[in-house]
Amino acid sequence: MNSKKRTSLIIILVLLAGVGVASYFYFNVPNLSKKSTPSQLTKITIQDKTINDNTNPFVIKITYPEIAGLTDFNQKAKAIVDKEILDFKKNSLANDAAVKATDPTGYAQFPRQYELDISYDKGEIDNNITSVVFNIYNFEGGAHGASYFIPLNYDIKNKKQMVLDDLFPNQLNFLQKISDYCIKDLEKQMVANGSIDMSDNSWIQEGAGPKGENYRSFLINKNNIIFYFQQYQVAAGAAGDFKVTMPR
Repeated sequence: MNSKKRTSLIIILVLLAGVGVASYFYFNVPNLSKKSTPSQLTKITIQDKTINDNTNPFVIKITYPEIAGLTDFNQKAKAIVDKEILDFKKNSLANDAAVKATDPTGYAQFPRQYELDISYDKGEIDNNITSVVFNIYNFEGGAHGASYFIPLNYDIKNKKQMVLDDLFPNQLNFLQKISDYCIKDLEKQMVANGSIDMSDNSWIQEGAGPKGENYRSFLINKNNIIFYFQQYQVAAGAAGDFKVTMPR
């Protein structure tokens, strides 16, 4: 056999051996030759649930979230709504009965109507965190209604409702840093919208100081946290509520 034929035969044998080794690893060693496909995260689907009740003397309009597969979160969201409805009806009917008893003639001429309105803001919704804040307005009788917020920040992995401390583990003085940021932002907002005369430094320092109860209402987003300050917390009721967006 001449040298050219011998060289060609050697090349062919080497190629065949290479194909055999590659085939073995392809079919027998996972994730080495085959390109692995990353596991697909379960898609989070959020659906609005609604309650509308115009049964006299009530006007109730509610929208709240329900997420497929998150039974615990859904139960917590529904529990918030159910409690608000229960308290609203109880207080409204008590006030209604008191007005009817003290002024039956005026009551007959001007029947009362009581209002409950609940909506929600949606923040981060993924496989780790589901963050919403309920916006609640009710009028149960009296001179005016009330507006306030209820947060529901839910840790999906650990199946628990989150508090602010969960976002800043092992970080000292995080409340002081948040407070400093929010106070400056609130003062700027009040100057900009002309409501600065409805508050003062001590009011803002008290309502936005570094205390946990001042920062219970917050919405988590990918890049920021929104803190909610309800009526009368940092200014007079006529100034309304305030929100401060702080980068994460």
